[in-house]
Amino acid sequence: MSSSPQSVIRRSGTPSRQRNRVPLVVAVVLNYNGWHDTVRCVRSLEESGYKRLDIVVVDNGSTDDSLRQLRRRLRGISILSLAQNGGYAAGNNAGIRQALEMGAEYVLVMNNDVVVEKKFLQPMIKAAERDPMTGIVTCKVLYASSPHEVFSGAGRFSWSRCTGVSNGLLLLRPDNNNEECPVDFACGVLFLAKRNVFESVGFLDERYFMYFEDVEFSRRVSRQFKMMYTPYGVAYHKSGGGKGWKTYTELYLFYHTRNRFWAFAGDPFLYRAYVVVFTLMNSAAKAAIILMNYFREPETNRKRLLVLAKGIVEGLSGIPHQRRHQ
Repeated sequence: MSSSPQSVIRRSGTPSRQRNRVPLVVAVVLNYNGWHDTVRCVRSLEESGYKRLDIVVVDNGSTDDSLRQLRRRLRGISILSLAQNGGYAAGNNAGIRQALEMGAEYVLVMNNDVVVEKKFLQPMIKAAERDPMTGIVTCKVLYASSPHEVFSGAGRFSWSRCTGVSNGLLLLRPDNNNEECPVDFACGVLFLAKRNVFESVGFLDERYFMYFEDVEFSRRVSRQFKMMYTPYGVAYHKSGGGKGWKTYTELYLFYHTRNRFWAFAGDPFLYRAYVVVFTLMNSAAKAAIILMNYFREPETNRKRLLVLAKGIVEGLSGIPHQRRHQ
């Protein structure tokens, strides 16, 4: 399945809401060979206490027993089955379209390895409803394995680091990011979007497969809408890509490296040159860390170095390439 990020759904607009009316939220949960995590995620949503919450689970061409297990364990939940894994953006786009067809006034996009606290959604809705120009709201996401550390908080786009980051993230304490504030980056692990965001700016860019599509999407959205962060909604993320350079997966190393080049291909020449230099230096640092630990897991680290190099080559080539998800 393919989609241009500029493709939009034309509707009459966001449904009118009377004061104090609870808007319909449809959560999109993307599964790929991870039904255990998906079931936990859905159960946490069901127990979150929001009155008008529907859930769409998208199985992104899983090759394990996921689809059967999801249908057996999540009775009453809408499950959308895709024939093949088109990546994070393609899978979520399919779920977002389904959510809009269901009449969603808000779409909650979240990773399947996230669990949410009770009442997490109400402050996000409150922040979104405060200003009609607010299109996206994010919340505080902590590491599931280390809940005293912040995974994503008040997001901002960092020109110097060529990516989206969380304010105060270097300190990593959950008592950081404790004020509602405007943001210009919404981490793809969990964000709440009004339906007219997708109607106006389109969907996630499917060329990226995974990583950096949230950076590109945030930059596109922020040209037309405000984005807000609230610390009063809290969730926990398993972080399957790895928590540090020594543990980053091959998928992370390849796509995160390649897509950084692609995400800024339309920027002015001087900044694109900076992105190239920064990415090469960043990749060299990652390679050095991998080499320092090479003999602990030689075969794994050899593969990590190889995909890191492939990410550089494909990113610099500037030619989108359909990579098979292994």
